[in-house]
Amino acid sequence: MKKLVVCLLIAMSSGAKGDANFVPLDMELGYWEITTEMNFDEMLAKVPKEQRAMMRQMMSGKMKIPVVKQCITQETYKNMQAKLMETAKTSGNDCALQVIKSSPQEFNGVVTCQDTGTKVTITTKSINSKRHESQIQTDTAGIGQNNIKTIGVWKSATCPAGI
Repeated sequence: MKKLVVCLLIAMSSGAKGDANFVPLDMELGYWEITTEMNFDEMLAKVPKEQRAMMRQMMSGKMKIPVVKQCITQETYKNMQAKLMETAKTSGNDCALQVIKSSPQEFNGVVTCQDTGTKVTITTKSINSKRHESQIQTDTAGIGQNNIKTIGVWKSATCPAGI
């Protein structure tokens, strides 16, 4: 899931194809860090009432969402659609991206995987060329809906070794 979220965020800055014309987001190249926030109360609402306290305790101790570190080069920037679809295929084999709205300031799109019954709706706003904020809603058959917020922050024009 982490990999899909990161690629979806980055893909919004690329040349993805869909129903609307794609316009890349305003984005600096270089080293980016992406943090993810999930509403655990929303997730726990789906758990039977008698199991919520136990689940809350388990989640608070073990569910640390790491900061994702990405290096966006001119080359990766140009090939984001292929990377997005490659990542989407790890969720299912029959996935499609529909671009609903695309401008330098905002991206709205939907990734649908028919074979897994997964639908991911993405809305990303370019606050400026060094900060993007996304609202991601996943709807997976048998699991239900989850809302995720990601914040991508540009850190530097050069990427650390190993990223």
